[in-house]
Amino acid sequence: MKKIILIITLLNHFYALSSQVILPIKQFHLNWDNDVMMTTDHYYTQGLGIAMYDPFLVRNPLNKIFIKPRQADKALYSLSVFQQTYTPKDIRSDEIQYNDRPYAGVLLVTSGAVVSDISKKRLFKSEIDIGVMGPASGAGKVQYVYHDITNNPLPNGWHHQQYNWPVVNYNLNVYQQWVSEYWFNLMATGGARVGTLHDDASLGMMFRIGKMQNYIESLNINYRFDQTSNWQYYIEAEANVTAVMYNATLQGGWYRNRKIYYIPFSDLTYLVPTLKGGLVVMYNVFGLQFNVNYIGKEFEGGSHHWYHKTTLFLSF
Repeated sequence: MKKIILIITLLNHFYALSSQVILPIKQFHLNWDNDVMMTTDHYYTQGLGIAMYDPFLVRNPLNKIFIKPRQADKALYSLSVFQQTYTPKDIRSDEIQYNDRPYAGVLLVTSGAVVSDISKKRLFKSEIDIGVMGPASGAGKVQYVYHDITNNPLPNGWHHQQYNWPVVNYNLNVYQQWVSEYWFNLMATGGARVGTLHDDASLGMMFRIGKMQNYIESLNINYRFDQTSNWQYYIEAEANVTAVMYNATLQGGWYRNRKIYYIPFSDLTYLVPTLKGGLVVMYNVFGLQFNVNYIGKEFEGGSHHWYHKTTLFLSF
């Protein structure tokens, strides 16, 4: 926790908040991640969550620790709840799956801010995750019920999952726009996460092609800013490389339980590539985003993994 506070304090010294316009956007998101369309059922196998953007969230006291550019032009704040489910490849067995990803469930409440610096064509996305990893997340129970209802193989090894572990994580992503045309956006991306769940840093590139709002000016929110048209539709793709220093879903918390298997630090893959590509379609106040995501091998003896992410959003 101390390292999170120190880093935020130092960075906020350089990125003090100036005048900003809070966008009058109210939007609700329903998120579902799964690998069912990839005909797999392991590793990061499911994510469920809801999110909301609303101007009243500017009153959230956690906003004071978010990193913001010195010239903050526009801002928008969010609040979300998300559950993540991780399993080994063999979920039928009730034995510990050595040399494979351990069971892990995560439940997060996330407070976020998206802030733009239009003159420098930069976007800052900051988040604070607060939650728990372990049985208290409820991920094992949710997966078991879901598999039972859908007549899929039951996950029988959740009693070997990572123990209850508090999660406090600070996440920052910065987007630098290079090309901004009506139909095409190209930008560099960089990010870092620090806390009790993930410690890592990433670099990458992203592009979008189609009929869409300007990425920086719209704060990457799919919203009907242009009142002359009801439609937005575009494809997007992003590629990143992440330098991994700590991953609690693989390594557990900072103390060890002999009844649980952990991936040792020496077996981690320290540079993990990720890819995503998909389609966004919005009509008036309704929208759908569908992405296919790739995660490279995360540990020795593991393998790469694909999953899809679907987001439904409604503007008010």
